[in-house]
Amino acid sequence: MLFVGPHLRVRVAVLKAGVVLASAHGEVVGPHDVSVETALLAELELELERAGTLTVFADLRQSPRLPAASRERLAQFARRHQGRLLPSHVLVQSKLLEMAMSLITMLVGSGVFEIHTKPQSFLALVKKVAPKLSNLPTVPEQ
Repeated sequence: MLFVGPHLRVRVAVLKAGVVLASAHGEVVGPHDVSVETALLAELELELERAGTLTVFADLRQSPRLPAASRERLAQFARRHQGRLLPSHVLVQSKLLEMAMSLITMLVGSGVFEIHTKPQSFLALVKKVAPKLSNLPTVPEQ
């Protein structure tokens, strides 16, 4: 599944029941990008309802930062479903994004998101649930 806005594109794949891999390119800049973020959170919510628990692998290497409104929406989602969210993993390249994810972890509680900066160690974790995956998916250009 691919959600596309003017400045944000997100590719979502269900690896197995309750386990989602989301790859993002860009960031929320305007209202059309907010709708991409809203669609992503709705898809995560659907998978959570289907499976009962949710683990997210988020490849955010192509995202430079996470605006305050986006941090708040993600924190609200995590707080609302905290009892059913299993430890999730976020791959970042940007220091600003790494700090934003650390803030969310502080707001929601430790153990919700583990932040990674090395693609190979992140891929190794993903492969534990999807052994046939040899590379992290890319987000198609617009």
